[in-house]
Amino acid sequence: MNGRRILTIARKDLSEVLRNKQALAPLLVVPILFAAVFPAAIALLGRSPILTASINGLDAFLENIPAGVLPPDLDTGGIVVYAALTYFMAPMFLLIPVMVASVVASSSFVGEKERRTLEGLLYTPVTNRELVLGKVLASLVPAVVITWGSFVIYTIIANVLGNPVVGRTYFPNLTWLIVVFLLVPVIAFLAITLIVAVSGRSTTVQGAQGISVLVLLPVLALVVGQATGLMLFDAPVALIAVVAIAAIDVAVFLAVAQTFQRERLITKLT
Repeated sequence: MNGRRILTIARKDLSEVLRNKQALAPLLVVPILFAAVFPAAIALLGRSPILTASINGLDAFLENIPAGVLPPDLDTGGIVVYAALTYFMAPMFLLIPVMVASVVASSSFVGEKERRTLEGLLYTPVTNRELVLGKVLASLVPAVVITWGSFVIYTIIANVLGNPVVGRTYFPNLTWLIVVFLLVPVIAFLAITLIVAVSGRSTTVQGAQGISVLVLLPVLALVVGQATGLMLFDAPVALIAVVAIAAIDVAVFLAVAQTFQRERLITKLT
């Protein structure tokens, strides 16, 4: 594959996204919620004995967390802050790259159809793999960068507001480093590849975004599993997820590139 042609496609798509103000607004809402609002609320919850005594939503998780995971010297507020910010929020953080990817990637082919710029791209001497990979990279870069930026904000809030409650520096731990720097890129790549495949068959950006919501279901299942105490999303689980999803990434990308029908798109445009 020609790296220069792939980068050209990716840069062109990325510039279109940055110029689209309607697409930029949703990109900020989800990261602000999961990187700032939720961790700040949890840290403030741990500071208040009254609020801590009436925890809603964390009961099942705290009751089923394995022995030895939490430091033994924490009080109730420290347990809430430590457990919620280091374990409970970890799978929820994966919603950021998937949501960002769904906004950006769903406008990939469909956006070019609406702007009437896709036909020229389809006639260029790029292979289907180069074309699909360029589209994926154009969405992968903002999804990963925004998630990493959100992680920096989350880390600051967790330490500034959470350290006084927990009584020590506790964040980030190994699980979060694996999630942010390994799991986020591979899960974003998978989501974007599937969305690009859907986008190539959709006639409107809204239609592609509606179908792309299905990509959220596995992540939501992981969130529910942790919230109900069915599993603990720790470092071993995160590493297993990285390896499994990376293998799926390769298979899905090759399948999407192989089944991409350039001629059908050209026929529809003409």
